[in-house]
Amino acid sequence: MPMQSQQESDKRFAAPLGVSTISMLQYYLVVAMRFLTDSRGLGDPNSEEVPLLVIGAGLPRAATSSMQAAFEKLGCGPCMHMAEILPHPSRLRLFIAALREKNPEVRQKMVKQLIHGHRSICDLPVVYFTPDMMDAYPDAKIVLNQRPDPEVWAKSAEDSFWFFFSPWFYWVGLLWSSDRMWYTLNMESIKLGKEKYGSAEIFSAEMYNKYNEEVLAEAKRRNREVLQFKAEDGWEPLCKFLGKDVPSEPFPRLNEKKTFQIVKYVFIAKGVLSWVALFGATWGLWRVASWYM
Repeated sequence: MPMQSQQESDKRFAAPLGVSTISMLQYYLVVAMRFLTDSRGLGDPNSEEVPLLVIGAGLPRAATSSMQAAFEKLGCGPCMHMAEILPHPSRLRLFIAALREKNPEVRQKMVKQLIHGHRSICDLPVVYFTPDMMDAYPDAKIVLNQRPDPEVWAKSAEDSFWFFFSPWFYWVGLLWSSDRMWYTLNMESIKLGKEKYGSAEIFSAEMYNKYNEEVLAEAKRRNREVLQFKAEDGWEPLCKFLGKDVPSEPFPRLNEKKTFQIVKYVFIAKGVLSWVALFGATWGLWRVASWYM
C-alpha cells in the first residue's frame, strides 16, 4: 500500500475553517463519505510488509477517528480504521472469517493479511483481534483509548450504531454486498460478545469495562506496557509514549457522533434509491413485455 503524504492525511481530517468556505453539513457529508469510498484502496498484498507501530485498542466511540488522525499526524500512518474497511466486501468477508476462526495461528495470519501495509490500527473490527496483534507484533505500542464515563460511552455507542445492528439496515442494504457483509459482521460481534463476555448487550457499560479489563490483562500476561489514554489528555502523554515530538496544532477532536448520523442517512438513501431503481426497472420491463403480449 503506498504511503500517504502528510498533506493527504491532513486534508482528509481537516475541519472547516468557516461557513464561507464550506457549510458544516457539507463538511460532515464529506467526512461520512469515507465510509463509502476508500481512496487509499486495498494495497498490494505482495508488497513489502511495513511494521505495525501502534495498536489503538480502544472501542469505537472512544475518539477512534481522532486517534486515527493523531496516529497519522505522528507519522504512524496509514492507520486502519472502520472507514477503510466498509467500502471493501472482500475485506469485510475476511474479517468475518477471522472472527469465526478458532485456531490462533491461522487467525493471526489472517489478521496480518488484513492489516498489511498499515503502521497503526484503531476502531472496529480490528480491535477484536487485539490479543492476536499483541502476539503477531511484539514491538508495537499499545494505546487503550477510552471515554471518561462508561455509561456515557454506552449511550453514545448505542445511539450511533443500533441502526446498523437492526433488521432495518439488513433490508435497506440488501442489494449491496458491502452492506450485507457489514450486517453479518455486526451479527458476529453480538455472537462474540455472548462467547467472551456472557452478554449480547455489546453497547453496555458492563461490556465496555470487561473489554478494557481484558486488554489490560492480555497485555500484562505478555509483559506489555499500555497507555490508557483519553482524547482530553492531549498530545503530551501520547507523544511521550510513542517517542514523538509534540505537534504545534491542537489534538484532533473529530465529532464521530455527528459523522455517524450522516453515515446512517447516506446508507439509508443509498439503499432506498437502489430498491426504487430495481422496482422501477422491473416495472419498466413488465410494461415493455406487456406491449408484445
